Amino acid sequence: MMNRFRKWLYKPKDNVLNIINQIMDACIPQDRAPRDFCVKFPEEIRHDNLAGQLWFGAECLAAGSIIMNRELESMAMRPLAKELTRSLEDVRGALRDQALRDLNTYTEKMRDALRHFDVLFAEFELSYVSAMVPVKSPEYYVQQEVIVLFCETVE
Repeated sequence: MMNRFRKWLYKPKDNVLNIINQIMDACIPQDRAPRDFCVKFPEEIRHDNLAGQLWFGAECLAAGSIIMNRELESMAMRPLAKELTRSLEDVRGALRDQALRDLNTYTEKMRDALRHFDVLFAEFELSYVSAMVPVKSPEYYVQQEVIVLFCETVE
């Protein structure tokens, strides 16, 4: 039941972020923030509604909430969360203005807003997920290699 509620809660946010991502792919394809760090996320974290959960998390942090018993991380991420939510509102406003004008032309103001949002969202994604779950580090890969070598030795 709770899983269905979460999907319902995050779905509209996911839709908005998916549309913004499509616009960024069309408008600033070479200027997108790198997201190579996502491969370090555990498999159970990488799912379709992660972006919506991140947006919700940013809104909660910006409003003063604390991530589940992680007060220090929450305080450290709060300025980034506030800047991200402001940037998202700027992007939405720029897209609204653009929709009332020429849909085939992207203004420099809109491109700048999209670039800024993309960088902030990538930074927040890494910070938030790293605070919530252990991400795979170089030590993680060394541990995996040791496990494989141990298993091969046992065989």
